[in-house]
Amino acid sequence: MITQRQNDILSIIVELFTQTHEPVGSKALQSYISSSSATIRNDMAALEKVGLLEKAHTSSGRLPSRQGFQYYVSHLLNLERVDEGDAYQVIKAFDFEFFKLEDVLKKASDVLAELTACTAITLDVEPSNQRLSAFDIVKLSHHDALAVMTFDDSNTVTSQFAIPKNFLDEDLLVLSRLVRERFLGQTVMEIHYRIRTEIPQIVQRYFKTTDNVLELFEHIFKEMFVEKIFLSGKENLLKYSDDQTYRLMDKIQELALMIRQQFHEEEAYVIRLADEDKQGFEALSQLSYKFLIPYRGFGNLTLLGPVTMDYKRSMGLLNIVSRVLTIKLADFYRYLSSNHYEVN
Repeated sequence: MITQRQNDILSIIVELFTQTHEPVGSKALQSYISSSSATIRNDMAALEKVGLLEKAHTSSGRLPSRQGFQYYVSHLLNLERVDEGDAYQVIKAFDFEFFKLEDVLKKASDVLAELTACTAITLDVEPSNQRLSAFDIVKLSHHDALAVMTFDDSNTVTSQFAIPKNFLDEDLLVLSRLVRERFLGQTVMEIHYRIRTEIPQIVQRYFKTTDNVLELFEHIFKEMFVEKIFLSGKENLLKYSDDQTYRLMDKIQELALMIRQQFHEEEAYVIRLADEDKQGFEALSQLSYKFLIPYRGFGNLTLLGPVTMDYKRSMGLLNIVSRVLTIKLADFYRYLSSNHYEVN
């Protein structure tokens, strides 16, 4: 059974170690704990005995074990604590006008990577939950056209396609009208289902040859499930990971899926410590935090770093950035609905 004083000692050692990366001795702890040096040493020995601290080889100080870090994030980490200096830096960084959703989401990952020296990732609302709000086809030449899809009034996706040889301009208009009638206001998952079930019967009423039309539907809408991922600080991985983990950052669609799989629907955040016996994603500590995107759903902020990362400061920064993002995005969508912004 760990006493309250031992909890305090472990918490202080973890926080000092993540700032200095130096072993912590009993004398340093006396500035924080109102007990004798001997009492503190006894408590440190008790924490070492249960596996929460490790003895440093080069000094009499102690450092947190992996189990100690896990205990700290599970029992001692104050998720509501916010540093005023960090709050100022974040608010200052977001003090700019933006006209596209991508700009503010990219800024979030840039700020987190810069302030934590970790790798930061921002995810938009999960694609399958987004709704198609606008659709148009722009003819580029006699042979090619561009489908322009807007999801949730802000996320624009384009898909270039070859116009089937037997298509007339009127056929493109019919195709566009069918999409608007059947798909506008539907989620990506609902559209995917309708392409498989309703569309094969419907196109028979309007097109003599249906195979190329069905293939066209598949081609145009295959981009719906592609995640928009904003990654910053990839080079930071070189400080604390191997080449395999570094190369994993190039597989961004897989990375997004890994991050989302860590969450249960009702969870607001995830803290997962690195597994020293694993490689790739499992070899990194992961801090993930949901943030509200007004009128649309939830995005995700994630930090990837070593097991010795500064969990207190990093979670505080995730908290601050998520709040600022929600405020900025609420303003963005209010202006968007008032036609103050034009989204390209």
